[in-house]
Amino acid sequence: MQMKYQSPRGTQDVLPKDSKAWQRIITAAKEALEFYSFKEIIVPIFEYTELFQRSVGESSDIVNKEMYTFMDRSERSITLRPELTAGIARAYIENGLHREPKPIKLWSYGPAFRYERPQVGRYRQFFQISAEVLGSNSIACEVESVFALTKIFNNLNLDYRIEINSLGDDASRRAYKEYFQKYTKGFLNDLCDDCKKRYEQNPLRMLDCKVVADQEIFAGAKKPLEFLTDESNKRFEGIKSLLGLYKEKDCREIKNIVTNPNLVRGLDYYNDFVFEIKSTSEILKGQSTICGGGRYDNLVESLGGPQSPGFGWAMGIERLMLVVGECSKKNISVMFLSNQEDIFNYSNQLYDLTKEKDLNVNLEVIYNPSNISKQLDAALKKNVDFIIFYLDNEKEKNVFKIKNLQTREEIECMKDSSSMVDLLKSEYNKTKK
Repeated sequence: MQMKYQSPRGTQDVLPKDSKAWQRIITAAKEALEFYSFKEIIVPIFEYTELFQRSVGESSDIVNKEMYTFMDRSERSITLRPELTAGIARAYIENGLHREPKPIKLWSYGPAFRYERPQVGRYRQFFQISAEVLGSNSIACEVESVFALTKIFNNLNLDYRIEINSLGDDASRRAYKEYFQKYTKGFLNDLCDDCKKRYEQNPLRMLDCKVVADQEIFAGAKKPLEFLTDESNKRFEGIKSLLGLYKEKDCREIKNIVTNPNLVRGLDYYNDFVFEIKSTSEILKGQSTICGGGRYDNLVESLGGPQSPGFGWAMGIERLMLVVGECSKKNISVMFLSNQEDIFNYSNQLYDLTKEKDLNVNLEVIYNPSNISKQLDAALKKNVDFIIFYLDNEKEKNVFKIKNLQTREEIECMKDSSSMVDLLKSEYNKTKK
């Protein structure tokens, strides 16, 4: 039969074989963020287009090339969100969160949309985990977030490098803009069309250009770090100190962190501290950035809210899926074979007891099996760890029979859920040794 439909280019199906790793990434992020007192917020996947034009910036590739924008039935321009920060900032203003005790620490998860060429780990519909700290200009926001991210990536058994930089405050960036426009003016005819537009709108964004010939031109220019005001420089030095960059590498809490003076981010709203976390795995090759973010002290005010400094970051799940390590804690798979009506009472009790005894179990109940041999074959094909038999013979003897498919041993236990869970845990621990 010929397939009639297929998924649109730049989208993917997350199949059951991959969804466990997907959920593991979300769980690792959720646990670390909630430890640091971030609260979850859920915002719409589409907003009025003006929100992204104002927040992300007219000079960004996102606004110029990548947004999914359409007119609704009321002739309002609507855009599928290309990132989550703008929607969270809008919700912060609209719902009066800025009147609550500061800082406001929020995290969110969900799909975003950008019309760009699909590459390794990059899709047109992609999923992000985003975290924002609003209402505080303390450098603790930056430092705490970097530490939280190390917890997430360490829990995922990832190899990575953290790169940091400072773009400076308004005065720093004005001085650099003036310098960089003078530096590049003589090269304008040689630059790509995007950089010609950025020359007037946001020259700093020219440093983010991926065209090799343009990069060679910019290589001889001074870096934004050389134009920092005393205040911005003091701020950046304070962050580096708290992150341990002035300690010997072996004495640092975070050893894989470096300063990258060439680092800029692809959005217009950033100021001062910016960072990227890059996977050192060969799998991602040129698409190695797995997380990025920075400070955006003027974003909320530019959207019509009160002056509220902010800091945030986002990570893409699809790219992480390619490099995430194996989970050290495996779920135990169990098939329950029975022709007894009270089987579901025991399976229900099994759920509560496994949580109580910190045992992760995936259970499949086969009720009234007509062909036991066929079910055994199915269990072997599914790589099930244990089969629990509760048939006429077990009912009569008042027991459960547990077959360990790793060792092929069969063991009987008392017919109660607690005994069954204890035996499963004991047998599973044997197979791990």
